[in-house]
Amino acid sequence: MKILALISLIIFSFTKSDSQELICKVTMNTDNLTAEARDNILGFDKVIQDYINNYRWTKDDFGDEKIVCSFDIFFKGSPRENNYIAQVFIGSQRKIYRSDKSTGMIRIFDDKWEFSYVRNQPMYHNNPQFDAVTSFLDFYVYIILGFDYDSYKLYDGSDFFQKAFEIASKARSGGGSSEWEAKLSGLYNRVQFIEEIVNPKFKPVREAVYTYHYKGLDLLSKNKSKALENILKSIDIIGNFQKKINERSIFIKTFFDTKYLELCDLFVDLNDVEVYKKLMIYDPNHQKNYDECSKRIK
Repeated sequence: MKILALISLIIFSFTKSDSQELICKVTMNTDNLTAEARDNILGFDKVIQDYINNYRWTKDDFGDEKIVCSFDIFFKGSPRENNYIAQVFIGSQRKIYRSDKSTGMIRIFDDKWEFSYVRNQPMYHNNPQFDAVTSFLDFYVYIILGFDYDSYKLYDGSDFFQKAFEIASKARSGGGSSEWEAKLSGLYNRVQFIEEIVNPKFKPVREAVYTYHYKGLDLLSKNKSKALENILKSIDIIGNFQKKINERSIFIKTFFDTKYLELCDLFVDLNDVEVYKKLMIYDPNHQKNYDECSKRIK
């Protein structure tokens, strides 16, 4: 009986692991909290990590190619008992085809997360009601999945982006705090971000993101010159789209915030300073980085 129980446990563990799509690492910094507030939040990182990693978010088998992501939580304070204000860095990456390298898919710094939490509080998936903790996590998991799927097949992440959009809509109509408002001031706004992604007007940007990854980075090992040509074409599409709409875009800003270091390195071998001049126009927030990279061209 003991042997059978052990075999069953091994089979269950393997099946559970095989169903996961994400390998997410969660860290938290509680230096700004009081001792009492810090004690209450103890183990919160592990709870979130289990909530994300031990759940099947899609119907697809990812095998060994799981999505690597991270949530780094910086607590700013605890204004009331069991209530917390935090800032979160969310990042994800995927492997580049036939390469030992990975590429960043999103790098987002969300500086407005407010929620209540009691130590050892259970977290439930598919909660029909808005929940300040799980709805926030679900929102970003679906964003991560959407970007990953979009990078392999055009618009393939649409269902995940729609789920994220529905969470944002639920938050605004069902008890979410002001952080879920669409027109908050600041460099980043999660509601505007997802509204842009699902807006048909931004389809050219999503197509360019697909081209950048599938017809660009994934082609580097086979045909580097064609891959770089496709990457540059995708950057032109995004840059010209930004110029056309002539308004701040969180979607486009997030793309360049995620990719600017990669772009710096990609085009050095082209020996073309004009490429970096173009990047400075498309992405003025990182002009200094592009200028420094252009100086590497001999």
